Amino acid sequence: MIERITSDLKDVVGPTCEYSASIVTNGYLLTPDVARRLAACGVTSAQVTIDGSKSDHDSRRILHDGSPTYERILKNVKECADIIDISIRSNVDKTNIEAAQELLDYLELNGLMNKVHFYLAPVDDINQVCANDSHCFTVKEFSYEETEFYKRAIARGFKVQPFGGTNFGICCAVGINSYVVDPVGDLYKCWDDIGMKERRVGTIFEPPMLSKNMINWMAYEPDDPECQECFAFPMCMGGCPNHALNGEGKRCVSFRYDAEQKMLLSQMMNTAKRGAGQNEADA
Repeated sequence: MIERITSDLKDVVGPTCEYSASIVTNGYLLTPDVARRLAACGVTSAQVTIDGSKSDHDSRRILHDGSPTYERILKNVKECADIIDISIRSNVDKTNIEAAQELLDYLELNGLMNKVHFYLAPVDDINQVCANDSHCFTVKEFSYEETEFYKRAIARGFKVQPFGGTNFGICCAVGINSYVVDPVGDLYKCWDDIGMKERRVGTIFEPPMLSKNMINWMAYEPDDPECQECFAFPMCMGGCPNHALNGEGKRCVSFRYDAEQKMLLSQMMNTAKRGAGQNEADA
């Protein structure tokens, strides 16, 4: 499917336009052969989602028959890291944040410390039906945990992404040409909405139409008074538009709550990179 879509897209943009793509995947089928085929399609990077430690991940992200997935996913990451740029996103909440350090142990033991990027993302009850929403961090709580986790990771030599979960500037979902296509061809503006039919903005099988949902997205303005007084507003532009449009309150970026610490993390990363570069030069 990706190969066919890529061919069609390249025909549309023509030979004078540079084409590239990225993929978000659970990593279970990301074998070296698949990675090479993706690279041939112009896919330059893959984000692989892992939910912390082996025990936590295999209790949450299993196959339909209950089989675990952790070891196979990380085996694929190890075998594909030299073929395609890989970023690991680890979903965390109050129950698995500490054990998530075990994932770093695995990456270090398998020589992946300097081959993959890594960032944390908070588990979010996006459709308000999660029975364990009390386990989810508030943004302020997550900001502290995120900073402390990254400090330890950087000290160990990992390439983390201190701003990995942050949209600097307004979310691309607000853009007129940004869509998410689900497996049955329905169109959405945000991937959090997939499966919620009432939030569709169209379908690939019908001509474009100016639906009510589409009008709401196109009319979105980050005009919340509190946001406009916040120092972080020029960077986050009001946070998550989807939360605002659906009456779910603001979804501020964690940077708002500990900007100084986040900037220090960035400095730590830059210092670590310079040190690594100097070591390579000396060698």
